[in-house]
Amino acid sequence: MKLILKEYLASLKERGDLDKVLLPNLLSAMGLQVLKTPMIGTRQDGVDISAVGQLPDDDQKYLYLLCVKAGDVGRNDWDAGPQSVRPELQEILDVYIGSKVAKERNGPIVTACLSLG
Repeated sequence: MKLILKEYLASLKERGDLDKVLLPNLLSAMGLQVLKTPMIGTRQDGVDISAVGQLPDDDQKYLYLLCVKAGDVGRNDWDAGPQSVRPELQEILDVYIGSKVAKERNGPIVTACLSLG
């Protein structure tokens, strides 16, 4: 069963399958409130999906910022190429968290997550 699930997840495309259907539904099923899903033509600032909430085994509220990449990302993809990861993570830190996350004193802990197909 694990092999079938692994093959299915590996076959999902980033745009449309993984980022618009599977991950938001999975986050909602976990009890999180999905705040943002990817939209074509708008600036993402490194974040494809954002969700906020508290997991059952934790007392703290978290804001999850997901950066979704299709397939495997290797060393060559870290800094250059269409699937480069580092610039997107830097954009999350510099732009998204700095301008789009409310700076409340007792707000949720911000967690950036890299999701690979």
